Amino acid sequence: MDLLTLLGIAVGALAVVAGFSLEGGHFVTLLQPEALAIVLGGTLGAVMIQNTWARFFDAVKSLRMAFVKAPRVDQASLAAVLEWGDQAKINGLLAFESMDLQGIHPFARRGLELLASGVSTAVLEDALNRELEACGRTHMAAARVWQQAGGYAPTFGILGSVLGLIQVTGHLIEPAELGPGIAVAFVATLYGLAFANLVFLPLFGKMRAYIESELRLRKLYLDGLLAISRKESPHTIATRLAGEVGRNTGLQGEANVWALDTTRAS
Repeated sequence: MDLLTLLGIAVGALAVVAGFSLEGGHFVTLLQPEALAIVLGGTLGAVMIQNTWARFFDAVKSLRMAFVKAPRVDQASLAAVLEWGDQAKINGLLAFESMDLQGIHPFARRGLELLASGVSTAVLEDALNRELEACGRTHMAAARVWQQAGGYAPTFGILGSVLGLIQVTGHLIEPAELGPGIAVAFVATLYGLAFANLVFLPLFGKMRAYIESELRLRKLYLDGLLAISRKESPHTIATRLAGEVGRNTGLQGEANVWALDTTRAS
């Protein structure tokens, strides 16, 4: 689990509360259920209007991406592709029919199943590219729901402020009633800005980074499986894909040396 997301939200919220306290404010003043209901309820309603039921529930389910470590293109990924290339070189593509596919990435498993069924390279490339594009499109559509929430939240914070000020103007001759109305007005704006910039928009950014990392890993598998389908040697596959590992880990030189060592050993 990626605790950095939760830690970041906690640090941001603590900084706001601590700053408010240092200025002489009281924490209880920030607890305004009316303002919270306006901001969260209004944001939820606006997001539901803009999306379908399926996309809305996808956004909720996809939220887990912000709290788990993103998949990485690393040497282990390249090693798996090279192992498949060795098996294909020794036993042919039919070796994948009896191969245990448990624990293999679903996208790579789909590609290996297609290789085992004997499809052409063109069919394999088309099928996997379509799946890759659909994955990116679906996940990004779900992540953008949180971006939408980040856009709506400040607006509903302003709406809460307006409602609070309307309440204030109705009690101008009753000074005792002015305080709560003004508190709701300003706290609603605070809630809107805080939820947008500490929760919704950062969650969208974290989910987008996860999706981009996932797509890079799938692209590595796609390139490797296509090379296997074209019956390229493991050495050629390693040379071609090692650069991709280096770009995504910041260790390009080490990745290239490792890949060459691996192919020499094979």
